[in-house]
Amino acid sequence: MPEAPQGRTALYLYYGAGARLLYIGISNDPDFRWKGHLYRDSREWARLATRRVDQWFQTRTEAEAAEVAAIQVERPRFNGTHNFTQAWFSPTIWSPPIRGARKCNVISERIRLELEAGHWSAGMRVPSGSQIAAETGASLSTTAKALRPFIQSGVLSVHGGRGVFVNPYTPDRPEGDIHPAA
Repeated sequence: MPEAPQGRTALYLYYGAGARLLYIGISNDPDFRWKGHLYRDSREWARLATRRVDQWFQTRTEAEAAEVAAIQVERPRFNGTHNFTQAWFSPTIWSPPIRGARKCNVISERIRLELEAGHWSAGMRVPSGSQIAAETGASLSTTAKALRPFIQSGVLSVHGGRGVFVNPYTPDRPEGDIHPAA
């Protein structure tokens, strides 16, 4: 894939009523990109936008870094990418690689421990199945099997194209109840 040109690029922020930040993006032509958001994407946030603020950078690389940082700090309502906190692997729980035939059970137990310890908390994106597989020495299918009960019980949820996230606790699932359904 050819590298993007390194020309002047804008970080744009769209606001709605009440100065609510709706969306953050980058483009070398924010007016043209707006038309794409408004007509091609038919996104809800584009119809709600009332104001745009542009901040220009000398290179696309600088604008990309500013976009990631701004999304992570500002948490705009309609950005999906970068708009989360990444959960981490606790070295004491995830090392060393798992040996033997019970890898799925061991991975499930490690996930449970991360949740109980609060290392993986509501709203965080958990490590991908491939990251867990690499850390544990398990296959991707074994890792998926270990994650499945947490997804089925509602503790974790899959957001297509973004990853697996820890769900917020609900009244029907008390905060301490993070054990997956059998």
